[in-house]
Amino acid sequence: MIQITSGEIATEKTIDSLRHPDIGAVMSYLGTVRSFLEGKRSQGLAFEVEDSTMQKSLEEVESEAKQRFDVQEIAIVHRTGSFAVGESILLIAISSAHRGPALDACRYIIDRIKDLHESWKREVLVD
Repeated sequence: MIQITSGEIATEKTIDSLRHPDIGAVMSYLGTVRSFLEGKRSQGLAFEVEDSTMQKSLEEVESEAKQRFDVQEIAIVHRTGSFAVGESILLIAISSAHRGPALDACRYIIDRIKDLHESWKREVLVD
């Protein structure tokens, strides 16, 4: 499940949607805007990418992860717009029968999305 939103991320609801009696692990990652980038103070960041482009790219990442790892479900919720330090921008939630594949898939997805962010985001840095 991929969701692009300008609103708040429904973290608990999204994670709960992945629970199932056959699932032994639900792994989640919540990405937030940090206050420093490469030694400079940040005031926030903005994502400058079309929703359709973001959607397609995240669908590709989701598909790759499902092919590589033994996971049941993947939820990726990514916000668009401008954000201040401390705000949530990305939720990744993964369910699997065992924790190992869920942890591995989560790290893979984080790294792939971080690469995408290089062209999507604009940091607002303080001199």
